[in-house]
Amino acid sequence: MGYIFDAINQPEPDRPGEPAALPPTGDGPPPPDAPDAQDGPPESLSIGAPPPDENGPPTPLDADILGVDDRLVALTEPQGLMAEEYRAIRTGLLARWKQQRHIVHTITSATPQEGKTLTSLNLGLSFAELRTRRTIVVEADLRIPQFQNLLGLPESDGLVPLLEGECELNSAIQRVRSSRLDIIPAGRRANDRAVQLLSGAGLAELVKKLRQQYDHVIIDTPPVVELADAGIVGALSDDVVLIARMNRTPRPLIEQAIRILSSYNAPVAGVIGTDYRQPRRRKLYRYGYGYGYRYYNSYAQAA
Repeated sequence: MGYIFDAINQPEPDRPGEPAALPPTGDGPPPPDAPDAQDGPPESLSIGAPPPDENGPPTPLDADILGVDDRLVALTEPQGLMAEEYRAIRTGLLARWKQQRHIVHTITSATPQEGKTLTSLNLGLSFAELRTRRTIVVEADLRIPQFQNLLGLPESDGLVPLLEGECELNSAIQRVRSSRLDIIPAGRRANDRAVQLLSGAGLAELVKKLRQQYDHVIIDTPPVVELADAGIVGALSDDVVLIARMNRTPRPLIEQAIRILSSYNAPVAGVIGTDYRQPRRRKLYRYGYGYGYRYYNSYAQAA
């Protein structure tokens, strides 16, 4: 995975559910994370290890992250360059929503293997560094779930058992080790039943509950071009972020993905470009947001 372009620095909606129109491309870096207004989060619903107490990026112990995929850089290498890239994206989202809370973000891609699940978890880990905000990432890719392998999790309850009425919400939520991030893994594959589960009243009610209890709800969904799942979930969200691999995802596919999401009334906020290869002449310490922001229409022209 290479450099990440923040594609979401745009005028902020006045309230959740009313995204603003896309403006011309901006040039400057995003504003720093503003302090949060409330004193602290409500009591956590999650289970597992307690979060660290210090502010800012944690320095996890090796024993705490055994089995965690090293591409989850916000956890395994929190002081590194790529972790800073995710914080820049976090800052753009916070600015877009004027530091509002209880926002639901859907993450998807046009095609498989674009980096959407890694982006969902890394972005969630980045949001979880903010001590006065509660964040949860939900694995709604019920056809090829990956959270268990990426995070080294044992088999457990999750979204599929929850939507099928086999468990309660508390038992479906887990705490990612050495972090403040809560997750709901898929629990098991749903395969051909995925659309039925995601389009039922159960998911809408779950999103409503999570919105009330968390400041940021990030939902990882399957690719949008061939499957209906992302559009269904995106319609329940405040914004949708599309993931695309630089120099790999064709412009027509990006445009098709945006049209499909729009047909579901799923508000597309922008595109995050992954797998960017840094030119040798550029200095390695220069962060991705220093190159300027790329909205999906500008990115499609460059893809």
